[in-house]
Amino acid sequence: MIDRLVGLICILLGIGAIWHAQTLHVPFAADPVGPRLFPTIIGAVLALGGCVLAIRPGRVELEFGTWPRALAVLIASLIYPLLLLPLGFILATALLCFAGSLAFRARPLPAAVSAVATAITFFVLLDTLLDLPLPRGPLGI
Repeated sequence: MIDRLVGLICILLGIGAIWHAQTLHVPFAADPVGPRLFPTIIGAVLALGGCVLAIRPGRVELEFGTWPRALAVLIASLIYPLLLLPLGFILATALLCFAGSLAFRARPLPAAVSAVATAITFFVLLDTLLDLPLPRGPLGI
């Protein structure tokens, strides 16, 4: 039952994100894809995942007593925007992914490797393929 409820919540959040994304307007074309693309994509993925949960539910296990992990991810997420300009997108994103991985009990070496790979992948997708300028940091990468 809780899996269907989580699915419904995800569907509603996804629809809300898509709806809100359509209200974003920029007076001139500041970037090639505009401000609506990413919230629309995230909303669609969230709604689609909610549909999958609602139609074909699986077992959702809630863990209680994990607030320190959630707090660690929250703190890392709040520090992330402050690190973007001084460190650059790749290093700041790698640190965020690394902190999130460690919060969920990943081993340090695999967490570091996947964090760097994730940061580089997102950089290539956003900066190179979508031509969205991202902070380069002190190394210029």
